[in-house]
Amino acid sequence: MGLRSSNKNYFSKANTGARNFFARFRTTNATKTGSSGASGGADVVSATGGTTTTPGNGYKYHFFTSSGSFVVQSSGNVEVLLVGGGGGGRSTDSSYAGGGGGGGGFLEVPEHPVPTTTYPITIGTGGNVDNNGGATSAFGYTAPGGGRGGKGSGPGGIGNDGGSGGGASSNPENAGEGNSPNAPAQGNPGGFGSSGGGHAGGGGGAGAAGTPSPTTPTGGGPGGIGKAAFNGDTGVPADYGATNPGNPGRWFAGGGGGGTWNSSYGSATSEGGIGGGGDGAFGPTTSTAGTDGTGGGGGGSSQPRSGSAGGDGIVIVRYSIS
Repeated sequence: MGLRSSNKNYFSKANTGARNFFARFRTTNATKTGSSGASGGADVVSATGGTTTTPGNGYKYHFFTSSGSFVVQSSGNVEVLLVGGGGGGRSTDSSYAGGGGGGGGFLEVPEHPVPTTTYPITIGTGGNVDNNGGATSAFGYTAPGGGRGGKGSGPGGIGNDGGSGGGASSNPENAGEGNSPNAPAQGNPGGFGSSGGGHAGGGGGAGAAGTPSPTTPTGGGPGGIGKAAFNGDTGVPADYGATNPGNPGRWFAGGGGGGTWNSSYGSATSEGGIGGGGDGAFGPTTSTAGTDGTGGGGGGSSQPRSGSAGGDGIVIVRYSIS
């Protein structure tokens, strides 16, 4: 009886210790694994849609250059860049150069929660000649299209407002406004032209206003510079955006260059702003369109060359996978 009693007490204590050990293991393990199974309880997004890349920097990227859907299977937080379509340059006028189109609105959302559902993505198209660009929308946010360029001195001479404003061929008050009064700002105003309208201002860009042509006696004013996605994130591949020599990342939403009516008003083509802006026309030299997928503004017109269309916008979604 003494031996059996002692053994019973011994094994009872041993079993209790084992139970406590496994209980502690389960409790500790539960605190280290969240609902998604990620370390520290942080949710890791799992999603499909657009063109994806995982460059090895701890992020996954989804690129939308045409409208589509972002489908979330596992919830979390994402960062989003929206760029509207670029504004178009102006058509040919018998007396005036045409302003460059403004870059599309540039909106970055640093942290947005995405529950498990399907999100529609709408990409703004670049504006045709004489037209504003289209708006880009995603996750309840909107980046407006860029304003078309202006020509002449009447109502048609005014560069339109937009994400960034279109350039004008004459007075400063004719330049289009960007939506910079909004919070957060998405663009800048266009530049203006000479009093005679012989060389026009560049369209505004996400990073700077279009250049007024009086400061560039060699021709129309260059387009305003755009901005780099996600503060110069080098994980965005070269398939998207534009380079800015000496600066990191991929750039978007540059303004179109202003046109130069003929060689009496300048001697060189005005360049589009870095970030996909098209070059302005110069005499017989044709303008160029804003680059699709950047929201760059189209180049302005000369005599006898028309301005060009703006570039389509883009949406980029990135999220941490580490």
